[in-house]
Amino acid sequence: MTLKLTNKIHKQTDRRSFKKYVVTPDIIITSGIPELDQLLGGFKAGELTCIDGNSRLITDLPNRLCVNTYHTFHSDVIYIDGGLCANPYQIARYARMLELNQHTVLQHIHISRAFTVYQLSTLIQDLLEPAIQKHTPQTLIIGMFPALYLDKDIADTEAQILLKTNLKKLKELATTYNVITILTNRDTTITSSQRNLRQTLYHHMDEIVSMKQIDQCIQINLIKQQRHATIVSFARGQLRLEPFGLVM
Repeated sequence: MTLKLTNKIHKQTDRRSFKKYVVTPDIIITSGIPELDQLLGGFKAGELTCIDGNSRLITDLPNRLCVNTYHTFHSDVIYIDGGLCANPYQIARYARMLELNQHTVLQHIHISRAFTVYQLSTLIQDLLEPAIQKHTPQTLIIGMFPALYLDKDIADTEAQILLKTNLKKLKELATTYNVITILTNRDTTITSSQRNLRQTLYHHMDEIVSMKQIDQCIQINLIKQQRHATIVSFARGQLRLEPFGLVM
């Protein structure tokens, strides 16, 4: 749950000097899940990352990321909830685990809920950029992003147009304001629907993290990097040593 800086170093040479370096650090937030953090290297600013699958961890991950953002950067988070998944009580619990003032952490998390795809589009197209300018968040989270695009009262063509338009706007904002942008989806039937949401969604992402529950394990796949890892499920109440700093 600590800040990582990955330096991209570009070497230039000429006859007058041996080396010239331009160092551009990546701003990264981690999830607190060791297997995911080691595989992905953290969620990077300026990029769009989609977390997709059937694992219950997907629902809880935004709560962790809200707290980790404040813990790492002492900055705000904008959390757009598209599926009633934001849980202030769980956010407060994670804050207490990190010995942070839960009220202070919650004051730095700005939650907006969308109940229709049109409300979601209004938030993204009209209200999000002014909110970013006002609060200067380091992280933007949209929970259960694809769900609202399956509204039966909306034509397939209109749903696709709205999805593409909103994804384009999110990419523009992430790049312009260097914001870590994370979209989640837990219901795998949503992105495999007849509206072909998965192809459109995945096309606009910098990375897709697939998290699937398989028997007693969770399989993590980075779709674009074609890398994978496995989380072995623990018995209820069983703790790892990593959070206590007991593993080197």
